[in-house]
Amino acid sequence: MSIPTDENRELLTVVATMRALAGREADLKALLESVVEPTRGEDGCVTYALHQGVADPAVFVFYENWTSQAHLDKHLASPHITSGLAGLPELLDGELTITALRRVA
Repeated sequence: MSIPTDENRELLTVVATMRALAGREADLKALLESVVEPTRGEDGCVTYALHQGVADPAVFVFYENWTSQAHLDKHLASPHITSGLAGLPELLDGELTITALRRVA
């Protein structure tokens, strides 16, 4: 098995975790799916993968790899994120958690 950080340990890995409000799972999934393709086309995006919980389908997680913090910052300011995800807060149960990581081993 290979993941992008096997080849480049300097990649910035980001994990974004959120939970949908009860009954709004399909709405959140559709909203999140709408930003996947535009993001994958961004400069500096290596991996942008959306996951949904198996045991708890209300949980959604993005696993991302970026070539730099500057590329991630540009992504977070992009129109498809700022306007495309404008409705995100009304679909969430709790907060969106974004964790930036560097590969250790």
